Amino acid sequence: MQSPPKFSFEELTLRNFSPHTFASVTHHLYQTTLSLIDEFMTMLDHWTFERRSHSYRVAHLALAIGKEMELSHRELFVLGVGSLLHDIGKMRIPREILVKPGKLTEEEWSVMRKHPDLGADILKRFPSLAFARDIVHQHQERWDGNGYPQKLKGEEIVLGARIFAVADSFDAMTNQRSYNQVVNGPEAVREIVRQSGILYDPQVIRHFRKMGDPMVWEHRFRGGEENFLPTIFPLEGFVGLFSEPVPEEGPPAF
Repeated sequence: MQSPPKFSFEELTLRNFSPHTFASVTHHLYQTTLSLIDEFMTMLDHWTFERRSHSYRVAHLALAIGKEMELSHRELFVLGVGSLLHDIGKMRIPREILVKPGKLTEEEWSVMRKHPDLGADILKRFPSLAFARDIVHQHQERWDGNGYPQKLKGEEIVLGARIFAVADSFDAMTNQRSYNQVVNGPEAVREIVRQSGILYDPQVIRHFRKMGDPMVWEHRFRGGEENFLPTIFPLEGFVGLFSEPVPEEGPPAF
């Protein structure tokens, strides 16, 4: 008995997919990935002391900076999703470390510093989210090379992670967390500017300052979080990953 011919994935797709079928499959993949992100956010809600609102605020502020820098639609999509999922690796960190009210010991910090690697490993398992892996992996790197886990320096760090660092620091300073004293928006901006060229990319800082007085714009990133996820992960951005060319040194795609 003759065995049936074997086809590659590409050949099977070309033989069996009409434009309508491709659109339907893409839409199902989008809805599945959107639900997966929402489930990740729910799991983080239960595992850490921070609520998903932190990730939403940071993602929206990062996108605002990215728009000020005139990033492409694809770059903005990758930036938003990478910023949203930055802490996903914390799901693999022991909860007693994540919710500890006081300062962490050096041993506990060594465990905590693994979360960017763990986050990148998680996204590697999900091809429809792998494009955000570099930002997740590098979100704790610093301009002067004193970040972690790879101690990348300057433009060795992907631009999305450099933008994220500014947005995350602003949010950390202006919102109550277990280990910080809250400051107002202008104070946070002054501190971030003071660290330009040390912790943060000076180019990103220049565009961040162009946004003006945070007392005017920071309210835009608070409240209404039930509508945040579709704006950070829009259908057109997801479909654009299939249709737009991938930069040679850009984030990994499918």
